Amino acid sequence: MTQLVGGVAVGDEAVAELDELAPYVEDRSRAFCTSSSWLSAAARHLPSTPVLVTVRSADGPVALAPLGVVERRGLRRVELLGGDLNDYAPLFHDTGEAAVALAETLAGWLRELRRWTLVLDQVATGDPVLRALANRLPGAVVEQGPPMPRIVGAGSEYRVSRNRRKKVSNATNRIAADGHTPEQLVVDDPDELERWLPELVRVRRDRDHAAGRRSHLDDPAVRAFHETVVRDSVRRGRAAVDLLLIDGRVAGYTITMFDGPVHRLFDGRVADDLQRYRGGMVCDVTAVLRAVDDPDVTTFDWLRGVTEAKFGNHVERRVTLRAASTPLITALEEWEGAARRRIKAALPRAAVRRLVAR
Repeated sequence: MTQLVGGVAVGDEAVAELDELAPYVEDRSRAFCTSSSWLSAAARHLPSTPVLVTVRSADGPVALAPLGVVERRGLRRVELLGGDLNDYAPLFHDTGEAAVALAETLAGWLRELRRWTLVLDQVATGDPVLRALANRLPGAVVEQGPPMPRIVGAGSEYRVSRNRRKKVSNATNRIAADGHTPEQLVVDDPDELERWLPELVRVRRDRDHAAGRRSHLDDPAVRAFHETVVRDSVRRGRAAVDLLLIDGRVAGYTITMFDGPVHRLFDGRVADDLQRYRGGMVCDVTAVLRAVDDPDVTTFDWLRGVTEAKFGNHVERRVTLRAASTPLITALEEWEGAARRRIKAALPRAAVRRLVAR
C-alpha cells in the first residue's frame, strides 16, 4: 500500500503552498470557482485565514482541501476557501484512499481547534471525502443544497423559444419608443473591462440594496476579490460581459464564465432605476444564445437558485456538510440563524433597505 502523508498549512504558508500546487489544481478543476486563480484570489483578498489541507504520496500531492477560517467570539467557523461565493466545492482527490486520508487529516486538525463549526457547501453528492468526514465527525449532518438550473444540450439539440428571443427585441424596441438609444455590447477585452467594471459594481450594489439585502460587494475585501476574479478571467479569455446600455448608461449586465464546453452565468443585475427596460433579461438571454449558437458548448449553467428568469431542461443539486465541536454550538448556531430571519421578516421593507445601505 502506498504511504500517504497528510499536512496542514495556515496563513502565509497556505498561500505559498497553494501557489506551488496551482498546476495540480488546474489539472483537476472543472469550474471557475475551483480554479487555482479563484483560490489564489480568495486566499489573498477574502476576510478569512487560508488553510490548506493536503495529502501527499512519494510521487507528489494526491488530495487537497483549501479552507478559510473566520473567528468570532472565540468560535472558529471553517468553510471551503471562497465560502458561500463557491457554487462548486474546491475539493480534490485522486483516489478513494486519498479521499479518506484527506478526511482523516482534516478531522484531526479540527479536533485541535477546540471550539469550531464546519460548513462545506456545494459538495458533489456521494463525494468520498464528504462521506468519510461525516463518519468521523460526531453529529455531522448532510443537507441537500439549493437547485441549480441548467440547459443541457445548449449547443446541439436545445432550442430557445421564439417567444424568449422576441422578448429581447421587444425590450430594445420599448427603449427606442421612449426616445432613448439602446446599445448592446460584449466586453471581452481587459482594457475595455476597466472602463465598465466600476459601473457594474455600482449597479450591483444599488440593486441589492433596493431589493432589501446587503451586497457582497459592500465589503471592500470581497469587492477586491470579485474584481480580481473578473479581471483575470477576461484576461485569460475565460469570461465575457454582456451589457445593455441606454443613452450610454448601464441598464443591465451579465458576466459569463467559460469552463471549456460549459458556460456559467457568474453574475448579473438590472439597473434599479431602469428596471422597466428589462436590461438583466436582455443580457441573460444574449448569453444563453451565445451558448446555444456554439456547437462546442454542451451546457449553460445558471448556478444556484431558481428564479423566473432562469430557464432550462435540467436541475442539479449538490450537498452541504455541517458539523461542530459540540452539540451546544450547533444549537446556538441554529438559534442565532432563526433569530436573524425572524427580525428581518418583522422589519418593514423600507427599514431593511435603509439598514443594508449603510
